[in-house]
Amino acid sequence: MKKVIIILAILFVCFGNAQESFEDAAFAKANEAYTSENYDLAIAGYEQILKTGKHSAEVYFNLGNAYYKINAVGPAIYNYEKALQLDPENIDVENNLKFANQMKIDAIEDTQVEGLVSSNLDAFVASLSVDEWAYFSIVLVLFTILMAVFYFYAQTAGKKRLFFILTFLGLIISILSITAAFYAKNSLNKEQFAIVYTEEFTTREEPKEKAVASFILHEGTKVEVLEEFNEWALVLIANGSKAWMPLEKIKKL
Repeated sequence: MKKVIIILAILFVCFGNAQESFEDAAFAKANEAYTSENYDLAIAGYEQILKTGKHSAEVYFNLGNAYYKINAVGPAIYNYEKALQLDPENIDVENNLKFANQMKIDAIEDTQVEGLVSSNLDAFVASLSVDEWAYFSIVLVLFTILMAVFYFYAQTAGKKRLFFILTFLGLIISILSITAAFYAKNSLNKEQFAIVYTEEFTTREEPKEKAVASFILHEGTKVEVLEEFNEWALVLIANGSKAWMPLEKIKKL
């Protein structure tokens, strides 16, 4: 039985290494195609990597660049947005996304008014990803426990006072950090954004083709999906307007 377990473990490790080697080779090949300006081949290579389940900011970023080179506005913006989800502080992705957004037809002004407190809170929480908030919370909890231990073993009143204050501050900040992590996770789960993937579509006031026309959206526009019904999505755009369009016309982030 032990031999079987060892053999299975070895096979598992070998398979993992082979899979990683394959992905690295595929990524290098796609990069080579991109450098040679064979963008269609590069796109096929990056897409194949994503199909294996490896979702990295680097792959999405390079895929967005390849789509940008062939003027595919929707896919370029979509992949830049996916890269930012995985690496929110990547300046290169942010800059390329700005260039890609300049290619789209729709120039929708953000006129939605939010409360100052809510806006500042969202901006603060968005400064770190959910994982980063979780790691930060763990560090703070460990720091708080350590300070509590120091307080317990402190020999003088001055040291006890210092470690008590640090323990109290660590506890408060830990609670705030954990709350921010849950807030970020809930916001991420609650909000569902998508990119328009069709060249042009006239949205409808109801979820059916023969409904009254609303406004026109073009490829690359980012929308928020508020509701789904019978393969239709109720979308919200930056100026606060809402309308229905088929799910097949958008791609969720």
